[in-house]
Amino acid sequence: MNARFRISILLLLLGLLMTACAPRESDAPPDEVTVQLKWVHQAQFAGFYLAQERGYYAQENIAITFAEGGPGINPLEQVSKGEADFGVGAPDDILVRRSQGEPVVAIATIYRRSPIVFAAQADSGIKAPVDFLGSTVAVSGTIDLETQFRAMMNRLDLDIDQVEIVPHSYDLTRLYDREVDVIAVYLTGGVIRMRQEGAEVNLIWPSDYGIHMYADTLMTTDQMIAQNPELVTRFLRASLRGWRAAIEEPEAATEATLQYARETDSTLQVQMMAASVPLIHTGEDQIGWMRADIWAGMHDILLEQGLLDEAMDVNEVYTMEFLQEVYGTAP
Repeated sequence: MNARFRISILLLLLGLLMTACAPRESDAPPDEVTVQLKWVHQAQFAGFYLAQERGYYAQENIAITFAEGGPGINPLEQVSKGEADFGVGAPDDILVRRSQGEPVVAIATIYRRSPIVFAAQADSGIKAPVDFLGSTVAVSGTIDLETQFRAMMNRLDLDIDQVEIVPHSYDLTRLYDREVDVIAVYLTGGVIRMRQEGAEVNLIWPSDYGIHMYADTLMTTDQMIAQNPELVTRFLRASLRGWRAAIEEPEAATEATLQYARETDSTLQVQMMAASVPLIHTGEDQIGWMRADIWAGMHDILLEQGLLDEAMDVNEVYTMEFLQEVYGTAP
């Protein structure tokens, strides 16, 4: 039995389990739920769109609204202020905000492997973190990018003072015009655009150097969990059904994405979805599952970098309660 067939069987069994656990449609008015996305509408959020298009939220008696993200919009702030019921954000940001008293809690991780990589021109001679010394690296101002950069350099005992760190932006011409030597990009976005534009680059992966961090993570508030845990379960169940369907049927996921995306380049969205699949469905555990060792590792990285004032109880930052309920796994 090959690996692809085993994965298909596993996804089918999980889908049957989650469908069996889904409640019957209710005659009560639907719960209106707003989800704050981390960025603009694109295939990065395809599982949510597919859940909506296929009626999974409606089956859970939920009327969903997707709030588009973008520059200047912090999903954690929107959730914490009550502008959104759930949000998709960076787990390192959740740790920092929680340590500062923000009542945000992670309930599932969609991207169980980080899409962050560092790109340099192919002819620059920069092929590994040690080559960053003496170079200009664009990472500052975006917490997940800068955190992984610093963690990688620290893990390798490289003198970060020998690197000129400048603000990050998504303008790739800065790299092409050699204004910067290295720029942080996402495998699901910037790398695709570079390849479309014919750029020849070297990619340096933090995970190759022992830096393992989650990415897009679903969160809500302590108040939501305390006052309406049943809604949290229903929302998560529908969302994970959507993501399972997106992994099984990437073409359908792309079609659903194009109902929302401003950028209607189907080739781009297809490539983004293809790049996302191995980051979401890793072959380890279930889709959305979270591991204590990864959360502890992220906590230690932030503490090492001084982004946390002091050690905290990581168990307060995330909860497995709803994942366990959705998947039928005992606590």
